[in-house]
Amino acid sequence: MSEGSARTEMERRLIERSLEDDAFRQRLVEEPKGVVEQELGMRLPEEVRVMVVEETSDTIYLVIPGTPMAGREELELSDQELESVAGGGSWGQDTCQSTCGGDCTPNCTGDFICTTG
Repeated sequence: MSEGSARTEMERRLIERSLEDDAFRQRLVEEPKGVVEQELGMRLPEEVRVMVVEETSDTIYLVIPGTPMAGREELELSDQELESVAGGGSWGQDTCQSTCGGDCTPNCTGDFICTTG
């Protein structure tokens, strides 16, 4: 099971239980991280926050995933990340193989394209 589907399944279970059990719902609203940890059977990292927001008849909440670079604004790019965005030359087979593990195919300009997933 992928991380995304495991999370979706956990969220579904929590929502269903909160609809059936008022005491559970109240605990989930008051102490969301503790309830999630209890349901998972494990502690979440200290820096992870869990927030529960209850919709009302006149307010709908839409949760969208964070961007891949969210929280990384101050971090330097690795050499591999820099190579993947740097211009001014062709992306040779050696670079492609070191980046993609050897699954590379030349394109029409002679650059190599990573052919993995």
